[in-house]
Formats: sequence, structure tokens, C-alpha cells
Amino acid sequence: MKRIVIFFMVILIFSGISCKNKADYPEAIVASDMAPAPEMSGRDVTKEQTTVVDRRIIKEGEISFETADNNETRKLINKWVKEFNAYISLDNVIDQRSRIENRITIRVLSENFETLLTKIAESAKQLDSKNISATDVTEEYVDIESRLKTKKELENRYKTLLNKAETVEEILKIEKQIGDLRTEIESIEGRFKYLNDRISYSTLTIVFYERTNSSFGFSSKFGQAVKNGWDNVLWVLIGLINLWPFLIILAAVLFVLLRKRKKVN
Repeated sequence: MKRIVIFFMVILIFSGISCKNKADYPEAIVASDMAPAPEMSGRDVTKEQTTVVDRRIIKEGEISFETADNNETRKLINKWVKEFNAYISLDNVIDQRSRIENRITIRVLSENFETLLTKIAESAKQLDSKNISATDVTEEYVDIESRLKTKKELENRYKTLLNKAETVEEILKIEKQIGDLRTEIESIEGRFKYLNDRISYSTLTIVFYERTNSSFGFSSKFGQAVKNGWDNVLWVLIGLINLWPFLIILAAVLFVLLRKRKKVN
């Protein structure tokens, strides 16, 4: 009987200790242990995916093609430039023997780059080449953005210290630090603006040409050759006139030599 009583007492003691230990845990911890892992909502998934694919890309392209009419193609390009809010940064015309070639460089908003390229390619009589490159500068962009933020925060701290400086020596030291820091900031800002411009506006170079059925043109080339020959003669005369002092000295020397020779004879 004693053994049974002792056995029940031991059970009661251990039960009390277990309940006490459980009661010592905060309710929040118990709840967190029992609560299921939170699921990511559709909005959070979209936000995470957007962060992953939000890359900083520099797009560049070049397209070369033959056209039936240079003027008409140029009108179309000017129309699309206005339509897509782009601008022309370079415009060259080269008149060759067999064709007249146009080279135009356009800066267009990155989101309109592919659409503009497609329209131009569809207008070509014969497409010669089409090259597109995309350079990922996300890492450099983020690094520069972070460095710029850090430098500006440091500059603000220096300015705060400058307001608290009491001696001339302290003021001069802090002003030198601010000057050096400002130089770094301006350099970083320049690179940052350049990257933003290249990312926001893609570069598209368009080369189009119209073939010309012109003959060799012997008569015109013969006339040009005669003109060039006469021009060369005039240039030689001008060169001799520029050397007139030396010509006079040479003539005097020859005159003296000829007189001496006559006296000897």
C-alpha cells in the first residue's frame, strides 16, 4: 500500500513540474511555435519578381538596308522620330559612285526601341544587316547609387561638424575634407547621369542607301582633270614667286660666272 501511495505522489509531483514549466513560457512563443509558416501573398510574389527582373539595360542597335527612294525613307524616319518622342543625334549623307548613302543616329526611349526598329526594318526594300546589343549595367548602377548616397551623407556630417568647429585649424581641416568629398561626389554624379541617360534612351544607327545608275562620265571627268592641271600650274607659279629673292641671287651668280668665262676665252 505504501508503495502505491508513493507511486501516485511521484506522478503528481512530475505533473506539477511539467505544468509549471509550460506556464513559464510566454504565450507569444508558444503561439509562434504552434502557428503555421506564413504564406506569401500574390502581391508579395509579384513585388519580389519585379525586384528580381528590374535590370538596368543599355540597348544599342544598327540596321542597314537598301531603299527605293532616300527622300521617302527620310520622311518616314522623321515621322517616327516625332511619333516616338525621339531625337536625331547624328545625320550624314555620303554621295558615292554607285549609291547615295545616309547614316542617321537616333536616341529613342528604351521602351520604344524595339517598335521603332521593327517599323524601320519593315520599310526596307532589301535588309542588309541588323545588329542589336543589350548591356546589363545593373551591378554598376546599384554600386554607384549606393556610393553616391554614402558620400552625400558623409558630406552632411562634415557640414554639421563645420558648424560646431571652434578654431580656425578645425575649420580649415573640415573645409578641405568637404572640398575633396565634393570632387568625388561630382565625379560619381557625372557617371550616374551618363548611365541614366544611356539606360533611358537607347541608341539606334540607321544606314540606308539608294542605288544610282550613273555612267562613268568621261566628259565631266576630262573637264575636271583639265581644270585640276591648270590649277596645279598656277600653284607652281605662285611657289616660284614666293622664291623670288633666291631666283634673283641665282641669276646674279650665273651672270658673273658667264662674264668670267667670256673673259677667259
